[in-house]
Amino acid sequence: MKNWLVWFIVAWLGASAFSQTGWRYENYNVTTYKNFRSNPLLQQSIDFERIDYPLLHAAIFFVTNETRVQNKRKPLTFAIELERAAYHHSKYMAEQNFFSHDNPYSNRRTTPAQRAKLAGIKNPAIAENIATHFGIKYKPATPVYRRDPKKGTFSYVPDGPLIPPHTYLSFAEAIVAQWMNSPPHRANLLAEDALQLGCGVYFYRDTNFYNMPTFKATQNFQLYRKIVPGQVTDRWP
Repeated sequence: MKNWLVWFIVAWLGASAFSQTGWRYENYNVTTYKNFRSNPLLQQSIDFERIDYPLLHAAIFFVTNETRVQNKRKPLTFAIELERAAYHHSKYMAEQNFFSHDNPYSNRRTTPAQRAKLAGIKNPAIAENIATHFGIKYKPATPVYRRDPKKGTFSYVPDGPLIPPHTYLSFAEAIVAQWMNSPPHRANLLAEDALQLGCGVYFYRDTNFYNMPTFKATQNFQLYRKIVPGQVTDRWP
């Protein structure tokens, strides 16, 4: 009877979480790599004017865990401190126009370990993945026709249908596939010593490519020992 009651409560909480209009952090308590694809929120197209960043971060987190399990690795636990560090690094890369694990514009946040401490981690042991990825389902190196340069819309044929934006799930799948196709990033993503994970992205329009909707993305993995919480400087997310 008790086991049945526990199952019912978990199932009800999961259904309730999936009915929300946006991702909530308590959803991590009832969502796993096994059931995340049932969440209809992930099937939404990304509205670049109103991005649900926590939902997009969660999508990447769960696709990563799904990929780890498919490769005979243990799933990782979510750590909001790692998400904070990842989000802020993506934000700085987008706003300051660089792409590197080292931030050349801030002595306080140069390295992944420094950024982890700002996010509230006393004992950082960080492996980091970074990427740049399109927000629309554009096939790289494919000729396109510009439609609205301000909005960054494109089509593959003149006056043809616009290339659609990614859904939250398809974006997560695409960026995890990008990391898996790069040996150093794949090694981090499948690291056996990894224990915790947080993912963060930041949106911008690439002015060097006709305002193409684009994201900088970061994954931070805590290795060896679980996080010891410390003082938080970088608050959101």
